[in-house]
Amino acid sequence: MVQVRQKQNSCSQVANRSTDRELAERVGAALAMLNDGKGSAYAAALLSSEYAISLRQARRYVNLAALELCNDLNPTQLDSIAGLSLHRLELIAGQCLSDGEISLSIQATKAHLSAVAQLRRAISAPMTKFRLSTAYTAPPDTPF
Repeated sequence: MVQVRQKQNSCSQVANRSTDRELAERVGAALAMLNDGKGSAYAAALLSSEYAISLRQARRYVNLAALELCNDLNPTQLDSIAGLSLHRLELIAGQCLSDGEISLSIQATKAHLSAVAQLRRAISAPMTKFRLSTAYTAPPDTPF
C-alpha cells in the first residue's frame, strides 16, 4: 500500500510541471513587471497569485526574467561596478557617522568590509570551469 502511494505522489508531481509555453508566458510576465520598474518581490508575489503557483516557483521565474535584463559585462566594466558599489557603501557609512547614527554607520562599515573581503576572495580564487549550455562552443584558444 505504501508503494502505491509513492507512485501516485510522483505521478502527480510530474503532472504539475509547466510546459514550455507556460514557462515562456510566466517569464514574459515577470520580465514585463521588472521592465515596468516593479520590484522582484512584488513581481514574484503577483505571479504567484496570478498563476496559482508557489512563491518559490514564482521567484524562479522572476530570476530567469532578471537574467534577461542583464547585459554581458567585460572585466573592466565589472571592476568599475564593484568599485562604485564599494564607494557607495563607504559614503553611506560616512554619512551615517556624520548624522550621529553610530549603529547604522557600523552596519554599513561591516557591509563594506564584507564586500571587500568577498571581492578579494573572488580575485584570488583559482579559475574554475563553469557548466555551459551545449549550444556554446568555446574558442580554440581557451585553456580548458
